[in-house]
Amino acid sequence: MAPARSPRALTAPELGRLMRPLDPAARFGVAVSGGADSVALMVLLSQWRDWLEARGKEVPKITALTVDHGLRPEAAEEAAQVALWAKALQLPHKTLRWEGDKPSSNLQAEARTVRYRLLTDWCRAGQGRAGRGRADLLTAHHLDDQAETFLIRLQRGSGVDGLSAMAPVRVHHGVRILRPLLDVPRERLRSTLLKAGQSWVDDPSNEDERFLRVQVRNALPVLKDLGINRDRLVSTAKAMGRARAGLEFSTDVLERKAVRWQPFGYAEVETGCLTDVPDEIALRLLARLVQRVGGSDYPPRMNSLEALLDAVRGEALGRGRTLGGVKFTSRLAHFRVLREAAAVGQRLDLVSGSPLVWDGRFDVRLTGRKASGTVQALGRAGLRQVKEEGLPLPTDVPKLALETLPALWRDDELLVQPQLAYFATGAPTFRSRFLGEI
Repeated sequence: MAPARSPRALTAPELGRLMRPLDPAARFGVAVSGGADSVALMVLLSQWRDWLEARGKEVPKITALTVDHGLRPEAAEEAAQVALWAKALQLPHKTLRWEGDKPSSNLQAEARTVRYRLLTDWCRAGQGRAGRGRADLLTAHHLDDQAETFLIRLQRGSGVDGLSAMAPVRVHHGVRILRPLLDVPRERLRSTLLKAGQSWVDDPSNEDERFLRVQVRNALPVLKDLGINRDRLVSTAKAMGRARAGLEFSTDVLERKAVRWQPFGYAEVETGCLTDVPDEIALRLLARLVQRVGGSDYPPRMNSLEALLDAVRGEALGRGRTLGGVKFTSRLAHFRVLREAAAVGQRLDLVSGSPLVWDGRFDVRLTGRKASGTVQALGRAGLRQVKEEGLPLPTDVPKLALETLPALWRDDELLVQPQLAYFATGAPTFRSRFLGEI
């Protein structure tokens, strides 16, 4: 019996065909942990760049990005190794570090949140107000990740959204995340590395059966004997993805009809529009409202959303209900969705040229030489200072929305609040933009 042939390595033209429908920006970062998958993507991108250049075509600006979470002593050394590999491939490299104290619980989930925050912050750093200079973020998720993720979410009892295949393009904090390798098996990425003579870092956690993903990966051969193979799992995930896309389309239609997003960080919703639509669509819209106004990456629990929908339809919001750091209040034939003051994010130190996302809701940035300050909610004290300056306040905007706007401070001195046109003498240029409108 002839030995099995090794899977074919990916080529630069193949990657180009995978990239084309994603419509990548002229500048992007690629997340490279040092593991085989992400290093393979970095190698392929360098080959694709050379292939484009040899044909006289426009070449994108590619930067390899490594996040050092500071959780393992080896992490800094691994980031330095990725930097050397990137240099050999003639790619710029940047290490992004998770500074400050680390949580004592739910560490993996928090690390993932911080990782994407650091990566997307970098991508937004060169973007102007009109979106010029934007950068996309590329990740190395592949076909096997699709199958493993489907089983993990099935084990957790996920619904349509959780069981859907990962999307080739999604937007996170105003940055497009591109996944060009979703239809590529893991073994082809390994062959690509071997053909290029490229090393990688083996993460010991990938063999640690305390982690659910490792347990699922080891269970796949058993499922294969039952006819449940990788391709069938991915096919099912894609079918669920199509169902999700249909539900999201209907929710988009409802949002355009019912919701008016406000640049002050809140939404006004026509109550009657939620009366006759299917529960699933109304619940999805409420979840979307909570996530955008509350700056959350994840929707609330379904039982909480169902209770909220009953209150909206029954006109029983009363003096207001809160969910996920968001307050719902009735106003004639509408209800308002406002950020809850007590849930607003902590102070954020900001320096010139380093845009960040504040409270998960606003893109904030400083321009000018060596400008700095602290971003925090305007609050009652700040609103009082604006009034004392004699500036006219918008009469149709709720006070709570004004108090939860981002403002630039230096110690206890209010420097800038752009939505209310408050600028202290000599203050740096500070801009903020509500991401929920995207």
